[in-house]
Amino acid sequence: MRERFTPVSCGLAWLLATATCLAIATASPESARAKVSGRIVIWVSPRGNDHAEGSRRHPFRTLFRARDVARSARRSHRQAQINVYLLDGTYRLTKTLVLDRRDSGRAGAEVAWSAAPGARPVISGAIRVRGWRVHDAARGIYVARVARGLRARQLYVDGSRAVRARSAMYPPGFTRTPGGFQASDESMAGWRNQSSIEAVTLTQWKMMRCPVEAIRGRDILMEEPCWSNANVFPYLWSFQTLTWLENAYELLDGPGEWYLDRRAGRLYSIPGFGQRLARADVELPVLQALIDVRGTLRRPVEHIRFQGLTFAYGTWLGPSSPNGYADDQSGFHLEGYGHPPNLIGHDPDTARTPGNVRLRYARRVTFIHDDFLHLGGVGLDFDTGSQHDAIVGNRFDDISSAAIELGGVSPIDSRPAHAVQMTADNLISNNLITHVGREYSDSAGIYVGFTTRSRVEHNDIGHVPWTGIAIGWGWGLLDPGGFLGLPNAVPGQWGTYTTPTRSEDNRIVDNRIRGFLEILWDGGAIYTLGQQGRSSDHGELIAGNVASGKRRLAGGNTFYTDGGSRFVTLERNVSLDNPPGVTDFGPCWLPDSLALCGLQIPYGTDRGGCRPYGDLTYRQNYWQYPTLYIAACPYPPYPVNVVDVDNHVISGAGQVPGSILAAAGLQRAYRSSVGARH
Repeated sequence: MRERFTPVSCGLAWLLATATCLAIATASPESARAKVSGRIVIWVSPRGNDHAEGSRRHPFRTLFRARDVARSARRSHRQAQINVYLLDGTYRLTKTLVLDRRDSGRAGAEVAWSAAPGARPVISGAIRVRGWRVHDAARGIYVARVARGLRARQLYVDGSRAVRARSAMYPPGFTRTPGGFQASDESMAGWRNQSSIEAVTLTQWKMMRCPVEAIRGRDILMEEPCWSNANVFPYLWSFQTLTWLENAYELLDGPGEWYLDRRAGRLYSIPGFGQRLARADVELPVLQALIDVRGTLRRPVEHIRFQGLTFAYGTWLGPSSPNGYADDQSGFHLEGYGHPPNLIGHDPDTARTPGNVRLRYARRVTFIHDDFLHLGGVGLDFDTGSQHDAIVGNRFDDISSAAIELGGVSPIDSRPAHAVQMTADNLISNNLITHVGREYSDSAGIYVGFTTRSRVEHNDIGHVPWTGIAIGWGWGLLDPGGFLGLPNAVPGQWGTYTTPTRSEDNRIVDNRIRGFLEILWDGGAIYTLGQQGRSSDHGELIAGNVASGKRRLAGGNTFYTDGGSRFVTLERNVSLDNPPGVTDFGPCWLPDSLALCGLQIPYGTDRGGCRPYGDLTYRQNYWQYPTLYIAACPYPPYPVNVVDVDNHVISGAGQVPGSILAAAGLQRAYRSSVGARH
């Protein structure tokens, strides 16, 4: 006997509305035991059939069918544990799997979406591209047909990210104009699909991408509102430098590059060394959200577990719109019109970079032993109202933005009107995070917004372009009294506040961060902003973290307490091989300030920041470069109440207690399971 899902009697109207009404009628010995213990089992396979019975021998084919059956089963068996098992294979989604309140579990009876024993299923948002043929033998260009109008920003060949066709760094001959740039000649005016071209800039902690509107003669006109939004900031932090051009057929000139002609439905690629496109697995991500857990203020989603799954090949198409990607900081960017110019480098109204797996108003939702690979936005995004959630033992690799984003920076996040809007009591633990910010270099490995009692512990983070872990927002401007944590800020610039934000009692403990500031500068291993509690007893604890391998010339502070940082305790942290770096304002592109051309000013130490408030405690840390660096933007008498207790100046790891080094990063129980999947 085997488990089956069979129709049972239902009202006629309900039958017409849902087409079927399913419940467990019979069971195998295994599921019979499960039924006694209140467990319902649903099986899915890419080779299954949605008209089958959902058993292991006759599984469903799609996640959508499994979701609908689980919903029906929940209505009939409210106290039952529901297990949706995914068998081996790739589940190619053509639309987002949306889960809402109807898909919730209960305490002691969760809904678990997990890999079948021994399986490693992949949930993919890509189409596979086949039918490659030679297009231009002299240049080594191949072409394949895809659907016309298809939008995509990433391409992967045999699991490796290909490079969208781009120019060399800092292409010569371009002069900035009010509407964009002027080229040295009119050759670009003949380029095809001009509105698909993007201009990119890297500047200090920011990266921006703006699409081209049109090219007329030598004039390159940029798309609005991206161009205006990218230039509301002060001169050095706006879109002054053309770092490279991207996404034009005419730029297709090197191994591993690709270009998509949306209008013609043609995908072009120059194979990388040793690649044969006809035999390769070529994946073109087209779906933006793989899973969307969509709770609401009154109907949060609860008690769901995702375990042993691989989420891969999602994209994010926002930067291809007229908004482009006008970065403020750490993946939060400007969209729409109406952003006034400022002198502080930041805007109070920003949009988050969305996740390819995204959740909102989610409670007690767990991701454990999952893989997040080759994704074009944030890997895993827990937005407003996330409470008692856990992200444990996962692997994140090759992510365009941040690996994990927890909480937000909007007013609803900083001072929620309802308790359910808070982001609180969440755990991010024992995750392996590598190669993030692949497309948006301003992203942190882990970003934490306005949250209460968040725990970020025992994560291993490596090869990040900016900061390993970033927490907080506001630079003091959103805190009681409106501390002016940014040069040129004025009182009340972002409003007047008498109560603290929800940033309180957060813990960043025992993480291992190696290889940070690999592209940008002015960041750190762990970066903090704003007031972090009502007092030092309920502030932020940064303890037992080990940071090493900063890019040698990158200016920044290893443990960085930036604008308005207050009520932060740093203890038993270790900084190894992170010497002070320098500023880097790019090549000589400042016509009115040539003194900055190539100027490199020594910048950064193991601790410091720009205009921290104070109430900072440093206890039993191990530094190689211990000076508190605040020289970049002094603001006497701040920082106030800085306490140094029993800190140690070291020359190498041999002078650090072995217990601290051993405790940082993945715990023993996770090293083999997560590392084996790397």
